[in-house]
Formats: sequence, structure tokens, C-alpha cells
Amino acid sequence: MSDSNKDNELVEVEQQKNLPVLKIVSVGLGIIFGLLLVSIGGTSFDVMAGMFLFENFQLPIVLSLAVVTGAIGMYLVGRMKAKSVIGQKEITFGAVSFSPKVLIGAIFFGIGWALTASCPGTAMVMIGEGKMSGLFVIVGIIIGTIMYGYFNRKGRIS
Repeated sequence: MSDSNKDNELVEVEQQKNLPVLKIVSVGLGIIFGLLLVSIGGTSFDVMAGMFLFENFQLPIVLSLAVVTGAIGMYLVGRMKAKSVIGQKEITFGAVSFSPKVLIGAIFFGIGWALTASCPGTAMVMIGEGKMSGLFVIVGIIIGTIMYGYFNRKGRIS
């Protein structure tokens, strides 16, 4: 057996040992994310509507800070040659070419967000808060995913 096969087997064994811990950490981070969304008003129809009507700038500021933080984080991860938790492979960010299909998807995403005052992340938190409007968003997400799968199988989306 070659050394690379042994290394791959060791990585797989290590991944299996870390899986329960990673699941717990993931749930914990999800709960923190949900609490943060609620605390900034990300699940409030009124706050969302205020954002789209340019009356409340709380969410655009938070979203802008999130984008800046993410960009800085991506830069640092690339600069430090950080490795993934699972598999210990170097994390890389490659250039992605623009596709007009992304614009179509973004338009549908924006329409859905404007109509429901919710995005996929906030929809799950809304359901956790007991807001039934989150269920409609989840149904829309499921329908959109099914449509994507259908058109992707037909070769209309690449």
C-alpha cells in the first residue's frame, strides 16, 4: 500500500473521530447565528420593509459589515494558507467567471426576499421563533431547488 493511501485512510479515520464534535460545534454556531439575526432585527418584517423602503439602515449596515468581515477573513485564510478542519487540505479561493444565469438567479432571490422580507437564513430562524411566514419561504426554497434540479437535468443550467 502506498504512503498516500495510508495518509488518506488516516485522514478518514480522523474525520470519523471528529464528526460528533463538528456536529455539536455546527449546531452551536447555528444557534448563535440565529440569535444574532433576531437581535439585529433580521427576522422582523418591519425592519426588512424599512430596509427596502430606505427608511431603516440598520440591516444594510450590518450586511455591509458582514461582507467586509468575510472579505478580510477570506484574504487572511488565503494568506495564512489555512487548512480545512476535515481533511486538512489547504483552503483556496479561485476566480469565478461571471454567468448571466447568476443574474437571473439573483433577480429571483431578490424578488423572493422583497415579497417575504426573508432570506433562506432568516426563514429558518423565523420558524424557530414561531413565525409561520417562514414556512412559506421554506416552501419557496424547496420549489426553487426542485426547479433548479429539473432544468439542470434537462441541460438548461450548467
